[in-house]
Amino acid sequence: MANSLSTADKKVLGLFGKAIREYNLIEPDDRLAVAVSGGKDSLAMLYMLKERMKWVPIKYDLLAIHLDMGFAGTQPRAVEQACLDMGVPFHFEQTDYGLKAHSPDNKENPCFLCAWFRRKHLFQLCKKLQFNKIAFGHNKDDIIETLLLNMFYSGGISTMVPKQVFFEGDLTIIRPMALLEDDRIKGFARRMGLLVIPNPCPSAQNSSRKEIKTFLASLYARNKKIRGNIFHALSHVRPDYLPPPIS
Repeated sequence: MANSLSTADKKVLGLFGKAIREYNLIEPDDRLAVAVSGGKDSLAMLYMLKERMKWVPIKYDLLAIHLDMGFAGTQPRAVEQACLDMGVPFHFEQTDYGLKAHSPDNKENPCFLCAWFRRKHLFQLCKKLQFNKIAFGHNKDDIIETLLLNMFYSGGISTMVPKQVFFEGDLTIIRPMALLEDDRIKGFARRMGLLVIPNPCPSAQNSSRKEIKTFLASLYARNKKIRGNIFHALSHVRPDYLPPPIS
């Protein structure tokens, strides 16, 4: 495969591998569950994790996990086929979390509740199936957007991190796409012929994250260095130049 890759695809795989090495995301004999929604990020991540097994000396187990959130238009069988075509075992469970989160009683923040239900279920599945790590497909742009979302709407400076340990080390979240921008992943998924399943969530195109994404896109169009500068700033914080909390 490597000889037939384009320069752009080699760059994607290089950044994917760099994230795994720099953040020490995968270790020998890891049992790695992969949260697969059917979108480009999770399917591209699964594809690269599977391909890496062919040439890296580190051995690890893979399992694709898909939770159907209960929305009309979901395609779990298509997601399953995409995973099986890659040679990755597939585990599927039906839920109504999306419908609960978008109920009339929860109009204020359906995305938060939906994500909370989903993550809790995935954590429980990892414990039940004895997987010590779970991979999420959040990319570099997701990390930047989350920083601004938390600043604007939660009044704090925080974001998603490439590696996060829970339950005294029993489970670790990893994000191998942390160094990859959205456009790179989109192009890679297209060139690899990955079947990308449309997101059926009714809030997908009308959310605070979408507003932040549009705002950032306008900044990037004026200055291409801004994306990299924001990401660089996340690991170069100067606490002495930040005001103390107000009591």
